Amino acid sequence: MQITIPHSLGRDEARRRIEQGLPKLAAHIPGGGSLESEWTGPDTLQLTIGAMGQTIPVTLAIEDAAVTGELTIPAFLKMMSGQIAEFVKVSAGKMLDKP
Repeated sequence: MQITIPHSLGRDEARRRIEQGLPKLAAHIPGGGSLESEWTGPDTLQLTIGAMGQTIPVTLAIEDAAVTGELTIPAFLKMMSGQIAEFVKVSAGKMLDKP
């Protein structure tokens, strides 16, 4: 599932804000989920969200005018794929909004 979060920050500022917001993100995962993150390239962030005994891999690409993402929703959580994508999109948007 693809997501796009537009911004007007530029690549470096967007990356900085995403990086600063990551520690707070885990606390907002419903059901006491978990979050692991790793920068796999200068502008590519790999997230692993754990929720309801499932693992949701997310790859975010930080671009000049948008953050794009690819989520892989496990079959067990397919019925909640819209809510999961919205959670990632809203969370990243909030990180981009805060200086």
